[in-house]
Amino acid sequence: MSEFTFHKAERLCGNHLTDRLFTQGNRSIGCFPVRLVWLALGPDDSDFDVNGGVRLLISASKRHFKHAVDRNRVKRQVREYYRTHSHALKTALAGKGECLLLAVLFTDSKLWDSRSLGQKLDQAFEKLADQLRDVK
Repeated sequence: MSEFTFHKAERLCGNHLTDRLFTQGNRSIGCFPVRLVWLALGPDDSDFDVNGGVRLLISASKRHFKHAVDRNRVKRQVREYYRTHSHALKTALAGKGECLLLAVLFTDSKLWDSRSLGQKLDQAFEKLADQLRDVK
């Protein structure tokens, strides 16, 4: 049961790493209604203190969702998916000793039910795993 967690240390917060993700992390995966932007860091990188960890940022645009309850719902759905399905990604990165900065950007202007959104996130995370295998 301890593998299904999403701790504060796994959240990407702060301007330094976020700016680095969006400037250097030009690797992007689009799978409507989400887009993943990621940056893989080596184990010797000084900006990232957790070896084999993932830092996650979730964003739902205020342009598409005017009400905060709608933005929070989307972020809660993505967070719940990540919490229950991230174990494989974390173990793959821990074996390589790499770190990953990951942003999940919700791009649609309508709300999705959790099952449909989970299927799309499955596809996006599968593409991410394939690209991570190809990189190194």
